[in-house]
Amino acid sequence: MYPPSLHVLLLSSMLCLSGTAQGAPERIASASKPLSSAPVPATLSQLLTEWDFSLDSASWQGVKVPHSCNAIDGHSPHYYRGKAYYRRHVVLTPADTTCPIYLLMEGAAQQASVYINGRLATHHMGGYTPFVVPLHGLVASGTNEIAITTDNHEDPDLIPVSSDFNKNNGLHNPVHLLRMAPVYFSPEAYGMYRLHVSTPFVSDSSAQIRVETRVVNAAGHAVQATLRVVMTDAKGQPVYSHEEPVSLERDGSIDYRTTFSIAHPHLWQGTRDPYLYNVDLTLTDSQGRPFDQARTRTGLRYYQLTYSKGFLLNGHPYPLRGVAEHQDMHQRASAVTSADINRDYSIIKELGCNMLRLAHYPHRDYELRLCDSLGLIVQTEIPWVNVCGANATDRYFDIIRQQMEEMICNQYNHPSIIFWGMWNELDSWGNTAELQGKLDTKRVVRETGRLYDLAKSLDPWRLVGFTDCSRFRHTDYAYLKADYYSENRYNGWYTHVGDFDQFTRDLTDIHSRMGITNVAEYGAGINPYCHTTDTTISVLRNRDDKCHYEEYGNLIHESHVRQIQQMPWLNFTTLWILFDFPVANRTEGYIDTDDGHHFVENEARKYINDKGLVTRDRQTKKDVFYLYKSWWNHDETTVHITSRRLRYRDADKPFYIKVYSNAPSLSLTQDGRPLTRLDSCADPTGIIWTFGPVKLQGKRSTFRVIAPDGTADEVTWAARKP
Repeated sequence: MYPPSLHVLLLSSMLCLSGTAQGAPERIASASKPLSSAPVPATLSQLLTEWDFSLDSASWQGVKVPHSCNAIDGHSPHYYRGKAYYRRHVVLTPADTTCPIYLLMEGAAQQASVYINGRLATHHMGGYTPFVVPLHGLVASGTNEIAITTDNHEDPDLIPVSSDFNKNNGLHNPVHLLRMAPVYFSPEAYGMYRLHVSTPFVSDSSAQIRVETRVVNAAGHAVQATLRVVMTDAKGQPVYSHEEPVSLERDGSIDYRTTFSIAHPHLWQGTRDPYLYNVDLTLTDSQGRPFDQARTRTGLRYYQLTYSKGFLLNGHPYPLRGVAEHQDMHQRASAVTSADINRDYSIIKELGCNMLRLAHYPHRDYELRLCDSLGLIVQTEIPWVNVCGANATDRYFDIIRQQMEEMICNQYNHPSIIFWGMWNELDSWGNTAELQGKLDTKRVVRETGRLYDLAKSLDPWRLVGFTDCSRFRHTDYAYLKADYYSENRYNGWYTHVGDFDQFTRDLTDIHSRMGITNVAEYGAGINPYCHTTDTTISVLRNRDDKCHYEEYGNLIHESHVRQIQQMPWLNFTTLWILFDFPVANRTEGYIDTDDGHHFVENEARKYINDKGLVTRDRQTKKDVFYLYKSWWNHDETTVHITSRRLRYRDADKPFYIKVYSNAPSLSLTQDGRPLTRLDSCADPTGIIWTFGPVKLQGKRSTFRVIAPDGTADEVTWAARKP
């Protein structure tokens, strides 16, 4: 199901030289053997996992990257914000130092200073976008020290300045050491894949493919080389092949571009058929010996946003319905491993959605390769959130454009990406005197236009937009430049409590004024261990925000599903959010109750945004997970009884049983006795079923709901304790 690890960097030899020993405290981690023992005529990649770590640059411990110190304190009111220090050794031979060497950093949060043998190599602003650090001239034969200082202190010039998520510290994404061939494809010009593949035109009958790269000559003399482009299908059979001579002056470089067409392409059809081709570039010398090779995968698809019909993929309606997701994990913070990501994507596949919003920053490249292979359409975005104040500096916007350029350059090849996101909720609580002053809507419009033009110059083919939270109520917003307009609406939760239908009214108004419209966030806080049988709205959505009843969250999501089904012109909808995640300044939803009468304060529920379909530790799938699984996953039958963690009910009061299911009919039994059968779903969604009224028999009763194919779910409820 998952792509092989050899595609991690798509470098020529696909070789990862391991054998690095973990450093002990008070000792710098070092490689146990040189990167190479002899000149190798191709680019090599070494994954640097073992580092020494310190918060004070005095006391050190061995860690493995990805790493963040906020894995320990991220779920708290005061997580660490400041500098952190990493160091290790690498050993190079004399031959290694004759060719260019780079560090490839997939993400160092939130800013990073990189030192090589005590000399500053670079200072990078931004914690989520990959960047490369040239080391030539800074390293020598023998042992070399790499030292990196990461820093996540609040900086009004660095996005994200203000956010409803923690801004973690650390080397939370992988780090690679690249030893380039004498003649090589550059990682500086075309990102971590060292080539760009685009599809200017695709149809059912033909596809045009463009391949671009930069070839650099570091051989010390002029070189005559041959550059070969090969595109193969999923079975490894060539569908296109071309080679041509390349002349490189000493210390010179050339930008190479070729465009070709293939007939009758096998289209990338989203989750139905995520078909991928391979594109290989090979450089050889005059004797046919290899200099370098680069590889990527691509999918051929065409798409369209429409005003009235919604999203079209390859000429056919393809409503995009999905979830947003943070790069976060219990006891890891943002330093998630590939195994963590694999587990999360098995949950995503079970859910059955066809779109992901990777919020609110670029995620690890490994995630995008999974999206390519699973057919998930993606919006990825830079972390320009909450803040565009009147006192914002030019440097602030320079860094915003830098991060947009780095995101597009490095993530360019992924066919799953169709949407580049520019910003999120600038009309928000982050525009304060302590940061940049009050919101400057004219600056929002001006800088959005500049950012849009930059994105389109880097990638003319994809769609570029943003996410608002103000219903575009500012007059200036009529002049915002974008291919699409997304809105975050929390009707029923933050606004219009109990009036869920305001969701449709708001979106219809936005659609009429702005055109192409999407919903990037909607949802409700849900503590799966907080329950009630009370249906009073003022109880269900209490003002003190201590009780996030699962029953009320269910009602909000059910209503939103009904409304979304009646708005086919919504090109995409992504609910907020797949997994709960930590937020240091949130103190809410921390009361547990299993009967709605006895309440217990649970400290572990604090400092969490609990709008997820699944808890942060991935152990509990809330009721609404199965609501969406019933809607989206057509490959398996779902039967789920809601309010299952409401353990106690009033013995003498009848009640209804609500079930989420995509089955054609359902039967209910009580304590093994048949009660009733529903031959169809009465709810317009087709997935929300209601049985009853029923009553408990004695001190407890077990209810079982069964689909025709045998899929079943059961819940035991006991009589409430006095």
